[in-house]
Amino acid sequence: MSEAQAPAAGLSHGNQSQAAIEVKGLEMGYDAFILMRDIDFSVAHGEIMVIMGGSGCGKSTLLKYLIGLKEVEKGEIIYHGRSFSEASPKEKEEMQRTFGVLYQGGALWSSLTLGENVALPLEQYTSLSAKEIMEIVSMKLALVGLKGFEEFYPSEISGGMRKRAGLARAMALDPAMLFFDEPSAGLDPITSLRLDELILQLRDCLGTTIVVVTHELPSIFTIADTSIFLDAETKRVIAHGNPRELVKEGKSDPKVREFLLRGHPEKTPIGLPK
Repeated sequence: MSEAQAPAAGLSHGNQSQAAIEVKGLEMGYDAFILMRDIDFSVAHGEIMVIMGGSGCGKSTLLKYLIGLKEVEKGEIIYHGRSFSEASPKEKEEMQRTFGVLYQGGALWSSLTLGENVALPLEQYTSLSAKEIMEIVSMKLALVGLKGFEEFYPSEISGGMRKRAGLARAMALDPAMLFFDEPSAGLDPITSLRLDELILQLRDCLGTTIVVVTHELPSIFTIADTSIFLDAETKRVIAHGNPRELVKEGKSDPKVREFLLRGHPEKTPIGLPK
């Protein structure tokens, strides 16, 4: 196993007895303002969880807490049985190396080629040779359907391709977990569907645990094994489960069902009860 393939110490891919992610009593806020409180959920190994809710409810903010961009002041975040929120800075950095993150815009360096962008984490966190790094870069780009695009710059490809290149970089260190912030934002329906299919392939082929922030209904019903719904009014999670179950009458809060169905029968996803 190469350095790029080895998980950080204490985060074993093989330990299936514990949830991959556990969040207990998390409170989110800015200074004295409380955005969301008493957040509790868990994500099993190899599961895709969607964070959904209306605008301004804190979906992307929750993602920032999960990946360590915001410090937890109340509550706890646990990865593979190990506390992330209570870890020392060194331990937290070690754990973050097992994360792959795809930001909304792809977050590629415009002055670097796609190959150079994907190579960055490998150059920073491993002692692999330049040849070994380029072999991994080519493999990751091929995995997301960008074989042969190593020398292209972000400005030379489409928005959907930039998202896939960003995903290749997020996967460079073979992360145990992938986090996506609005991956379908700005994409046409066909490109969005292809990205959803790629996310499913990562789960099915690699067993990656995936957390996705999105409000796109087609994506929610296509990829989610489970989901949570953040409600800005009550400042709490008011639903947790598979969206196809939550959409059924009596299975969840009415506002969750209204969100999922949008109140228009013609917009009901195929195969779902009206």
